[in-house]
Amino acid sequence: MRKAPWILLGIGVLAVAEIALLVWVAGEIGVGWTLLVLLVLAALGGFLLRREGARAWASLREAQEHPDEVGRRVSDAALVLVGGLLLMLPGFLTDVLGIICLVPATRPLARRGVQSVLNAATRRYRDQADILDAKLRPDTVVRPDAEVRRDPDDPTVIRGEIVD
Repeated sequence: MRKAPWILLGIGVLAVAEIALLVWVAGEIGVGWTLLVLLVLAALGGFLLRREGARAWASLREAQEHPDEVGRRVSDAALVLVGGLLLMLPGFLTDVLGIICLVPATRPLARRGVQSVLNAATRRYRDQADILDAKLRPDTVVRPDAEVRRDPDDPTVIRGEIVD
C-alpha cells in the first residue's frame, strides 16, 4: 500500500486539529493574546534552536572521537533541527512536539518514537534484505520448493528448509 496518501491525511488531520485548537484558545483568551503566545513560542523556538543546535553541533564534532556514539548524536542533532522548526510553526500541537524534540530530558522519548516509526516503515525492506543476504551467502542454500513462512510469535524469524 502506498504511504503518501496516509502521510497527506496525517498532515491534513494535524492542520485541522491545529486550527481547531487555535480557534478554541482564541475564544478562551482572545485573539490578541493568542497571537502574542504564538509569537513568544516562535521566538522561544528560534532561541532554543540556536542554543540546542550549537550544543548538538559541538556534540557532533566530539563524536569523531567516540565513533560508537555517532548515531545517537546525529539523531539528536536532527531532532533539535526538527524541534526548532516545529516550534517556529504557528500552532500549539506542533509546539508541544517541538519542545519534546528540543528539550534534552524529553529527547530520548522523541528518539524512540522516531525509531519505532522508521522501524515500522522499513520492516518489509529489512526482511527482504535479510532474505537476500541469506540467499547470497555461499554457505546457505534454500531449496526452491521449500515453504518459507513467518513465525507469528517472532516476526524477525523466518522458518524454512535449508539444504547444506
